[in-house]
This record gives sequence, C-alpha cells and structure tokens, in this order.
Amino acid sequence: MFHSSRSKLFLGATCAVLSLTSACAPEAEPTSAPAPVTSSAAPLLSGVSFKTVLGGRYLGAQNNGGGAVNATATAVQAWEQFALDDINGGALQSGDQIFIQAGTGQYFQAANGGGSSLNAASTNRQGWETFRIVKQSGSGTIVNGDVVGLQTVTTGHWVSAANGGGGTVFAYGGALGDWEKLTISGLSGGGTTPPPSTSGTRVIGYLPNWNGSYASWVGKVDFSKLTHVNLAFALGDSNGNLQLASSADLATFVNAAHAKGVKVFPSLCGGGGDPYITPFYQPGRVDAFVDHIINYVVANNMDGIDVDVEAPDRMGAAYDTFIAKLIAKARPRGLPVTAAVAQWMQYGMSDTTLRSFDFITIMSYDNTGTWTGAGEHSSYAQAQAAINFYASKGVARERMVLGVPFYGYCWGNCNGKSSDYVLYKDLLAKYPTAANSDWISANGAQYSYNGLATMRSKTALGKQYGGIMIWELSGDVATTSDQSLLRAIDGALR
Repeated sequence: MFHSSRSKLFLGATCAVLSLTSACAPEAEPTSAPAPVTSSAAPLLSGVSFKTVLGGRYLGAQNNGGGAVNATATAVQAWEQFALDDINGGALQSGDQIFIQAGTGQYFQAANGGGSSLNAASTNRQGWETFRIVKQSGSGTIVNGDVVGLQTVTTGHWVSAANGGGGTVFAYGGALGDWEKLTISGLSGGGTTPPPSTSGTRVIGYLPNWNGSYASWVGKVDFSKLTHVNLAFALGDSNGNLQLASSADLATFVNAAHAKGVKVFPSLCGGGGDPYITPFYQPGRVDAFVDHIINYVVANNMDGIDVDVEAPDRMGAAYDTFIAKLIAKARPRGLPVTAAVAQWMQYGMSDTTLRSFDFITIMSYDNTGTWTGAGEHSSYAQAQAAINFYASKGVARERMVLGVPFYGYCWGNCNGKSSDYVLYKDLLAKYPTAANSDWISANGAQYSYNGLATMRSKTALGKQYGGIMIWELSGDVATTSDQSLLRAIDGALR
C-alpha cells in the first residue's frame, strides 16, 4: 500500500464514518399470498430505468439483483436497467400491473406487501412482487419522460426514495408525493429519453491553503485554463464547523473564479486531515455535520463539495452513510458532491457509494515516493490501469477524471535528505531541460515526475473520459512559459 502525496503534506491518521443500508434479504411470503401471477404474451420491456424527480438519482438493484434497491446513481449502468413484465399485456398503460426484473433475473419485492425496504432479491412472481405503475398526469400510455409512481398491489404503499434519493428505497409512501415521483426512460418508441451528460471535459486544479492566502493567488491562477478549483483542505473545528480560510479571503478568490466561469469547491479532509473530520461523522453527530458543510458552502457562495478522505481502514459503512446524507442534502440545492479516489484505498468505500458521486477524481500518482526506493511514481500505464479499474466498478465514463501530478520525488542526494517531495517548478529551476523528460539522474540524485510529453498524453487519455485533475496548481510555472504543465494540458484539449 502506498499513500497519497496529500497524506505526507498533512497530518496522518484516518477518517471514520457511518453506512448505507445493506442489502435486504427477502422474507418468505406467507402461505396466504396470492397464487403466482401469469403475465400475458406481451414481451418484456427491457432496458427501463427510473430516475427520482426530486433528487435526480436512478433506482439501482445492488449487485444487479439479489440485494437492496437504492437511489444513488447519477448515470444509467447495468444495475439501473430493468425489465418490466406488463401483466395486463398490450401497451404499457397507467394503472397496469407489472413485475420488475433486475439483471440477475430476480424481482423487486416489497416485503410484507409494503411498509418496509425494497429489495430485488425475489424469485417469486406473487403479490409482494406485483406493482401498479401509475402516471402522475392521469390515464393513457406511458412513454419515456413520463413521471410515474410504483404502488404495491397488496397494501397500496408507494415506492419512495427518502429525500429524493441518496440511499435505500422503501415501499412505505402513503401517496404519490415528491419522494415517490419517478421519471421513466428506456422504453422503446414514443416520448423522449433524458439527454446525455453535457458536462464537457473538466480541468480541476487543487490549490492548498499553506502557500499563501487565496486572495494572493487570484493574479497567479490562470482561470482561463480551468473549469474547477478545489480549495484544500477544509477541516472541522471542535464543534464541526469547517475551517479553510477567512470569509474575506474566500470571497476574493471565489468572486474572481466566478467572473471567469470557474467553479470553486472546498475539499474536505485531505490525506492525514482525518483527525479533524472523523469525530463528526459518528452517529448522533453526522446530521449536524452535514448541515455545517452545506451551510458553509452556501454562505461562501461555493459551487459544490469535494470529499478527499484517504483513510480506508476508518471509512467503510460509516463513510457510506455520511456520503449518502451529504448527497441527499446537497442535491436539491444543485451542489455536486465529488470524491478524490485511489485504487489503494478503494476497499474502504462501497461500490454503491463510489457510483453515487457526481464525478470522481482518480489520484493516479504516488506509485513510488519517499517511502519506497526510486521508481516511476506516475506513469502513463498506471493512468490507463486506474481508469480501467474504475470502469470495472461501474463508474460512468464521463464521471472519471484522471489525476496528474505537478510534483515529483527525489531519491539520493536530495538537499541533505535521502528522499524528498519536489514541485515541478523547483525541479525546472534546477534542471532547465526537465520539461523534456519524466526522469532525471544527476549529481547523485534521481527524480521521477511528469514532463510535457507525458502530460499531453495523459490529457488526451483524460479527454476521452471526464477530464483532468491536478495536484496541485502551485507546483507549476506561469502559463506564459512554454514549459508550463497547465499550458500543455490546455493545448492538448484544443
């Protein structure tokens, strides 16, 4: 296991947190349940998805069937596509009774006929698995884009995504209210499907608060070459209120960024910052902490929330619940929630939570460092492998942002140290031709970093996905220089 550079730039422990509801095992239906229902000869309507109207989250069957139904995904993958068996036959009409089948062939089930959590783990086709699909607008054929509700036939409960999405789905709604409204898509013929993502290629730069005030960076950051800036790192005080910079300092930077069309997020925690975050994720405190985060972002006119917890042994179920609660509060306000992730720490986060973020930034660096011997710390092959890993986790292509380093490592004769972290601009000042390579061996020292050619190649790769993330902006030379890494990224995107 290796550690992010942020771990070594900050403190060093780990972040702990709460949990999403785990998969629900189906209960046995009582012997008095209705006899199995036989559908008509109408074919299955496959590839159908349901998106919550309030929170904009897709219903998903955990593990593609066999577990809980949740409403956390922001894009349609395999787990969010279902087959509808229209028991009434013919065109799908408001009021028709249906079975909903996940990819594994297992059916949605409202245990006890309703009033409890929903699962996609049943092999039965009986009363508890039967739902009535109803259009909000009344009777008629259901087409793509219609707002519908799903009602249990045995008890009359409505399928409900609490807070409009972000967690487990229940069958306990008493009416077709906001939490119960779903937009249907994927039907063949008629209507319109939701448009594809138009978020474009992101260029996200982290900017730490230990290299001068944010106001002092307004004239140094080239906003024209960025879409987002993540301010690092926001930590909790003794009461869980976020601390990052003064309100005036933040206002100066945020206003300058907004004037150039750039979004600004606070980045929570950071590698090693978890002692200042962990206590507030705990049960009994997490809801208040989420409120503190939302209030802080709104008060400082920021545009979203980045979560950079790098403590896998203290994440787990607690982290999952924290993220679900944060998304549930942020989404209705139009605030994206993102995460910095890395393969080495991914075991601390459920795949459901991973797929619930608006996008992720993949920390594809630190393969070697001060804790290892000399070697490439951020190769192109490593970037490819990282993207493939997250694609295998079901993360949508456009939601994967490739992280690149504006720093490197030294081993050997490193200014009196045997190894050290070194910014690209400092390396360039010492070795003026460093931009033309990824490796220097000179004066008894060895350096690994990313030069211009590799940065352009990685940008071309990131352009095929959700863009490029940079750790961190203060490591570069001014973009007026043709040796600037940010300038190289910008040029490769054009």
